[in-house]
Amino acid sequence: MDKEEGVREHNRCSGETRTENATAAGELDSIRERALQILANYRKTKAVIRKEVRKEYATEIRHLENERSQRETVIKEKMMEIDRLQERIGSLNNEVFGLRSKSKLWEHECARISDTYHRTVLYYSNPGLVEIQLQVISEYVDALARFVSVHKWDKDTAVMAEKYRASIHAKLREVIRGIDMNPREDTSLVSARKKIDTVPADNDTKI
Repeated sequence: MDKEEGVREHNRCSGETRTENATAAGELDSIRERALQILANYRKTKAVIRKEVRKEYATEIRHLENERSQRETVIKEKMMEIDRLQERIGSLNNEVFGLRSKSKLWEHECARISDTYHRTVLYYSNPGLVEIQLQVISEYVDALARFVSVHKWDKDTAVMAEKYRASIHAKLREVIRGIDMNPREDTSLVSARKKIDTVPADNDTKI
């Protein structure tokens, strides 16, 4: 009897053990399934996140590439504009150089003309020319005075001489008035340059 009870107890314990093992195995399977599900969800979520991240960065990269392309276009246009401006500046420099060369030529020509005019004025405005002619007139009058002093004359001759005296005096007064009314100016090149320097240059004459 005791032996049979021992067997039944052994069988009962074995059954409980098997039941416990089965339960534990089921729990392990459940845990494994949940773990696999979690892992699958993690992988799925990771794939989605990776895809979204790639999509977001791809959009940002395209945006940056567009900005870079626009900047390169603007820079290229600015460089082309700079090249055009440099060409224009070079052309203007050549024009300025040509104008300065022409200005120098005109300056030399004006200086030559001014010097010629100055010499001409000095020649014809020489007081000695007037003095020589007045001396000739004076000598003629002196000679005429000596001539009439040694000869005899009637009253008509005196009247005639008086008439010419008045005429000669009037003409001499015209000579003096003409000299006073036509003062000689300084026509030298130095004076001309001083006058030019005193004239303010406007925007059209500046080089």
